[in-house]
Amino acid sequence: MTFSRLEHINVRHLTTNQPFCAGVVLLQGGKLVVTLNAELATGANKERHTTTYRIGGVGGGQEPGETIWECATREAYEELGTDVHLHSSPVTYFHDRDDGETYKVSCADPISPFLLERQSNLYPYTPFKPGLPSGQYTYFSIFLAEVGEPITHPGDVEGLLFIPLNLWLLLQQNVTLEQLLQQGATLIERHTLTRTSQLCIHPWESFNIIVSLLHNHPELLQ
Repeated sequence: MTFSRLEHINVRHLTTNQPFCAGVVLLQGGKLVVTLNAELATGANKERHTTTYRIGGVGGGQEPGETIWECATREAYEELGTDVHLHSSPVTYFHDRDDGETYKVSCADPISPFLLERQSNLYPYTPFKPGLPSGQYTYFSIFLAEVGEPITHPGDVEGLLFIPLNLWLLLQQNVTLEQLLQQGATLIERHTLTRTSQLCIHPWESFNIIVSLLHNHPELLQ
């Protein structure tokens, strides 16, 4: 199948009455802020009663009636416990999850995302939950942001991990929380997290692409 490249995007036009998720890229002291939640134990982990913590970006799915920008700020507040301010990105990338290609596009929106992803829906006429729109694609939009007040505690997640970008590849090596902290990551936790637990990240996690793209834009790390 041949996919045609997009050159220009209008996020509001693409996502109005369409399924989407949204989140933010937040850097604190050169460290990327990500979320930690316990992964449901399966297989040997279930038998040993061990916990694995799943790393995720700051963000999540839409609520009825909200725009993709409102979704990003609401999700950030819920997970960070503080308000965030979105900034228009000087560069926007588009990632087509169907063919894997990532490339720069121009963006017409006043607050442009750093990354917009798109994935075909297997059931395009079935909404994720009642009250939400259905459509051919689900969009994933990640915006640059900064916090209004210092982050002092997690919101509705179990922990917030502040990870230097050069440690990101360690997440593919079954690293434990303690090992990552020893390498320079820092943690804000809602309750005491098990330091010997392994960390995992889903292959489709948008922040895998975010980290790769940020290495090409050191000006955004200031």
